[in-house]
Amino acid sequence: MTSKEALIVAVAITLIFMLFSALLIMKANERKEISQNLTAYFSNVKLNSYEVKFLGWLIENDEASLSSFKNNLKSITWISPTSSYITKGGVFVGRVSNSVLELARASNVLVVPLVANEGFSKDIAHEFLTNLKVRDEVLSNLTSFVVNGDYDGINIDFEGVDPSDREALTEFMRLLSIKLHEHSKIVSIDVPAKTYDSKEGWSGAYDYKALGNYCDYVVLMVYDYHWSGSSPGPISPSDWLRGVLSYTTSVMPKEKIVVGIPFYGYDWSGGRGSGVTFSEAINLAMSTNAKVYFDDNSGEYYFKAQGHEVWFQGAKSTELRLNIIVHNYNLTNIAAWRLGAEDPKTWEVIQRER
Repeated sequence: MTSKEALIVAVAITLIFMLFSALLIMKANERKEISQNLTAYFSNVKLNSYEVKFLGWLIENDEASLSSFKNNLKSITWISPTSSYITKGGVFVGRVSNSVLELARASNVLVVPLVANEGFSKDIAHEFLTNLKVRDEVLSNLTSFVVNGDYDGINIDFEGVDPSDREALTEFMRLLSIKLHEHSKIVSIDVPAKTYDSKEGWSGAYDYKALGNYCDYVVLMVYDYHWSGSSPGPISPSDWLRGVLSYTTSVMPKEKIVVGIPFYGYDWSGGRGSGVTFSEAINLAMSTNAKVYFDDNSGEYYFKAQGHEVWFQGAKSTELRLNIIVHNYNLTNIAAWRLGAEDPKTWEVIQRER
């Protein structure tokens, strides 16, 4: 290669490098601009605050969830750590970290640990609901767990229960309430949302009226209208929320109703959805240069880009839901799945009722 040819090659390489660098800078600036626009869009939303009694579910081994708890103690009425469960043979595993308990106590936050059937197994639930020997042992262990741990109560989250075990579930909650009320403890149960007394499918085992008779609180899980295995769409559309509340308020006292709302979203990609937090949804929108829209009908944010369809919640979503819950139905007990998944501005909406 002659010196002239070498010079031409060197110049060409330099030009290519400069062009590539310019493209990277342009892309970075573009992403920064998108980020700034999104940040401005969410931060400029005008929000109203609501005084409510708020239950937050806490994932104790998740740093974001713990941080949310620590940073928003003044807005939380009940905290429900989610590490306890019942497994095969009615074996009970109860866990609440001392640090969470101490922080809650110092901040006047009530502690009501969540207890689930492991893996939401209908077989595990069937065993401890219908085998009287196993049932009595579980009831005794749950009572000892709450009383000896000096917790304020319990949050039962038995999901996937077969509709054929509907009466057994009601009887279990009746007996548990008797035991824990002897110690002045709170008894609450989480139930799938429904708009009528369905006795089939995922929600069929839950007798709203009967559970409302025995429990101090019934927590409506008004989310997963669209879920990981469904087609994309809003997680808790407003019309559905109204339908659930209209039915529930017709069968149980308002003071016993706790309305569970989502803090999370779903990213549907490759035929199935996966859960996303607010920050994860925003980061994905930025990385795919997606334009985020707000759906007025459902009260949720969404975007589509590069094979993804994402629906998620922002502070505005919570504000609109609380407006329906508080103003239209005169309800003030709220729960959210889960702490750490939310838009940080959500806490401008939620104020603890004193």
